[in-house]
Amino acid sequence: MKLRNVFASFARLATGEVFGRMATFALFAYVSRRFGVQILGIVALAQTVAGYVMVGSDQGLKLVGARLLARNHALAAFVVPFVLKRRAALTAIAIALGAMYALLGPIPPAARVCVLVFDFAVIPYAFALDWVAWGLGHFGMLSIWRSGVSILYVAMAITAMQLTMRPVASISGANILSAVAGAGFLWIMWRLRWRRRQGDVTAEEVAAAAEELRPSRVATLGMSNLLNLVFMNADILLLGAMTSTAEVGRYSAACKPLYIIFTGFWLLTDALYPYLAKVEAGAQAYRILLIALGGLAITASIVALGIGLLAPQLLTVIYGSTLGAAGLFRILLIALPIDFCFSLLWTVMVSRGYERPVLYSFAAAAGVNVFLNLVFIPRFQANAAAWATVVSYALLFSMLLVFVLKNKVLSSSPASDTPETSVVWA
Repeated sequence: MKLRNVFASFARLATGEVFGRMATFALFAYVSRRFGVQILGIVALAQTVAGYVMVGSDQGLKLVGARLLARNHALAAFVVPFVLKRRAALTAIAIALGAMYALLGPIPPAARVCVLVFDFAVIPYAFALDWVAWGLGHFGMLSIWRSGVSILYVAMAITAMQLTMRPVASISGANILSAVAGAGFLWIMWRLRWRRRQGDVTAEEVAAAAEELRPSRVATLGMSNLLNLVFMNADILLLGAMTSTAEVGRYSAACKPLYIIFTGFWLLTDALYPYLAKVEAGAQAYRILLIALGGLAITASIVALGIGLLAPQLLTVIYGSTLGAAGLFRILLIALPIDFCFSLLWTVMVSRGYERPVLYSFAAAAGVNVFLNLVFIPRFQANAAAWATVVSYALLFSMLLVFVLKNKVLSSSPASDTPETSVVWA
């Protein structure tokens, strides 16, 4: 794995993501200034529910598919149709459950239509081939897709809001139209360029790929992704069910800048993923991982401290005022170095095939997060959600770190999540 290639891939991803995130931030700033924190809360709820539907439509297939394509590009002709067929049934079930939650779930009545439309917008996202570009190493094309969908979404939403003054309908419609356009773009690239460049594969290679894509293996990773989502944003759903859209909006205002910061690092781990999937393991790779974790923890802690000192000014620049979220933002910043270190460990473990330990860690962290929110949100509202996030992040990272240290992850070959390692984990 050459660092030059990794950083070149990261630069391509970062360029597209920066433009996309800037556009999304402009939308939230526009909505908060023009229509208030309640509308911000409605959109945040809709995005959260759509996130669960997207995970339900995937169940880990994208990660496994990208991992297989990174190791052998020639498998695309087998992996892509295989994954799409599996996702078709999963998507139908996930969309139906999302629609039931939108219509009958414990959410404010004003948010139901927005949640329902965001739910149906998952259909084009579910069949987008972004994971193919990721696995094949087409980071430039992936960058164009990410930024293009976001910019188109924001441009259509703001234009519609200016013309109609109906923010919820404008944002909902723009979201589904931009998703359709983005999925169509990737399908064109697949048919015109990526599909024609693949070579021949042997029956043994296809059989090995089918083994990694078997339902039990994929379901483990899929459940991990679902628990990750519960861990990340169950607090927003619980705030929506137990408080008000204004409180959801205040908490979302604190989360958004932090997610932007997280995204910057997640882009680096995205760029690392295909390389880690095929990197040669050994004692040196294990040592480099530990050194990287130490340096990352120190650097991220310094960054979090600096941002915390400027929290009120930063929120005012974005939203026009702090929206009462400066204290929440500072609490959540405690989780920044923990998230960076966890994200690196997660990328290493999933790329090497350690799905089960990731599942166990997410189960514990998500359970603690939901429990703390249920107990303390009624009394402390958004502040409880912020502290619950920090505590559960610490638990999640600690569990993964213990596994990595005990099993010396990266010192052995990929897909070494064998029964023996699971016993050591237990």
